[in-house]
Amino acid sequence: MATGTGASVIQSTAVEAAVGSEYSKAYRVNILFLLAASQAIAYLDRVNMSVAAPVLIKNYHWSAATVGILLSVFNWAYTFTMLGAGPFVDRVRARIAYPVGVFIWSAATLLCGTTVQFGRLAIFRAMVGVGEGPMLGSGISVIQETFPRERRATAVATFFSGNKIGLTLGIPFAASIYHWFGLAWMFYAAGILSMMWLPWFLLSYRGKERPAAREKSTIRWIDLLKYRTTWGAMLGNFGYLYVYFVYASWLPGYLVLQRKMSVMSSGFVSMLPFLVGVFATLSGGYISDWLVRNGTRVTVARKTLACGGLCLATLFTMLGAYSTSTWPAVTFLTLAVAGFSLATGSIQTMMVDVAPPRYVASMVSMQNFLGNMGGAFAPMVTGILLARTKSFTAPLIVTAGVSLFAAFCYAFIVGSLDKELTDKPQAATATV
Repeated sequence: MATGTGASVIQSTAVEAAVGSEYSKAYRVNILFLLAASQAIAYLDRVNMSVAAPVLIKNYHWSAATVGILLSVFNWAYTFTMLGAGPFVDRVRARIAYPVGVFIWSAATLLCGTTVQFGRLAIFRAMVGVGEGPMLGSGISVIQETFPRERRATAVATFFSGNKIGLTLGIPFAASIYHWFGLAWMFYAAGILSMMWLPWFLLSYRGKERPAAREKSTIRWIDLLKYRTTWGAMLGNFGYLYVYFVYASWLPGYLVLQRKMSVMSSGFVSMLPFLVGVFATLSGGYISDWLVRNGTRVTVARKTLACGGLCLATLFTMLGAYSTSTWPAVTFLTLAVAGFSLATGSIQTMMVDVAPPRYVASMVSMQNFLGNMGGAFAPMVTGILLARTKSFTAPLIVTAGVSLFAAFCYAFIVGSLDKELTDKPQAATATV
């Protein structure tokens, strides 16, 4: 029995070392660009509704509550789609799932430009959420089969840097399109960009069936919920995305309401933290992989970046909450965004490190299902606290607490990341 287990480990290690070895550097760079571009376009599309919201209120006499419901439709459709998107990607593979998802969200985005009627817009925005559901699982699956373990955090960080690029550029892009061409063309432009992505991906991607040795597993995807590591990653991602979406949703409002900036000024100042976040995301992924390449255990490397970045976000969010002057506050909040961005690559690579290869997308989807619950609650909780206290101090303190909770999950609930999960959950996986 021991001999069989040892042979299996040796075979798995050999296959792991060979993963991605047949791909050229140019191919990997092109694939990473396409992955990051898909996230950038998706997030550019998401902020379209943020720019459209005041237009719907002022020009079409929508109530703020109705706009709020419309904004939440996408979040909940996207969140619940994650549950089925992972198994769908694992079954049909990224070659099919990725373009199908992008086509659905592109078509739905184009349809958003055809109406300002609530019911139709709600349906179309829900379709955008459904279409974006397979994106994370597909992207991570592509990375898993294209990059060896010691380079995956950098690849994952590059993939996720796309969403910060989308946030950085999306608001001024959408505002400019609206100014020159009108409301409908904000959606048409985003939909056309997505459609342009499709043929490039289909012509570039050379995904293969994974080696048979990697497919042999008696574990079912539902069994993944038996592991404390799975739950640690899910709960940690809930906290991480809560913090992320507090900043993504409310930073412009904070600058206008708390710091008395103009809307125009707040738009450009809001770009700064996410621009810094792009570089922090890429740096965090590189550092994590550099540690692994230089002999650090995967568990130590990933947890160091994840917990360290989230603790920095906790500290700087607290400092920002109690700052009385504008530019120190902006500096602290920018450093907080840099902190959780530093953790991004390691957080999102953990599931790739431990998931059975046939269930990578399923684990990524489970992690991000609960994570996006945090992202969906973040704007609402922040708004409620703001309404009650008339200040951002309490919302930022809560955000700092959630960031610390996420760091705790990654440090003490997530277990060993140095070996794949099997059909027999390990009893002791908490040691680093």
